[in-house]
Amino acid sequence: MPWLAVPYTDEARRSRLNRLYGIQGIPTLILLDTEGHMITRQGRVEILNDPDCELFPWHPRPVLELSESNAVQLHEGPCLVLFVDAEEEGELEPAKELIQPIAEKIMAKYKAKEEETPLLFFVAGEDDMSDSLRDYTNLPEAAPLLTILDMSARAKYVKDVEEITPAVVEQFVSDFLAEKLKPEPI
Repeated sequence: MPWLAVPYTDEARRSRLNRLYGIQGIPTLILLDTEGHMITRQGRVEILNDPDCELFPWHPRPVLELSESNAVQLHEGPCLVLFVDAEEEGELEPAKELIQPIAEKIMAKYKAKEEETPLLFFVAGEDDMSDSLRDYTNLPEAAPLLTILDMSARAKYVKDVEEITPAVVEQFVSDFLAEKLKPEPI
């Protein structure tokens, strides 16, 4: 290999790295900057989605479009998912633009404190992946639908409103982070 690697037989060092970076399984590719700070836990997914490395070094994006390749991130911690009625490419853009400023604000706040962002942000259209997620979490077919899913806690939070605005999203996120919302079981 042209890069540094920890020998498989060095169990003590592998164990320390697993704890340090929250590694739960293999294969895992974590990218670090020159200071040793984590850029992404999703190096493997990023390479698969960007084989020409146009977005290298794959710093976290504020809002992701839910897909089969990034759905694994739903299990890494709480995730805000905005489900919208979008079947064609490009129809998710207005939803992304709606939550992007809030996601950027949260990311900047926690980056300044050198802490990991406590919430990931996704938009999901009408496709098999979204349908499977709705089925698994017992979510209604309504669109738009604003949710926060916490798979590890097996909990969901659903914002039941007629219109989803930036103010609604911001208040929902703020209430979640302040632990003011009542979870429903998944």
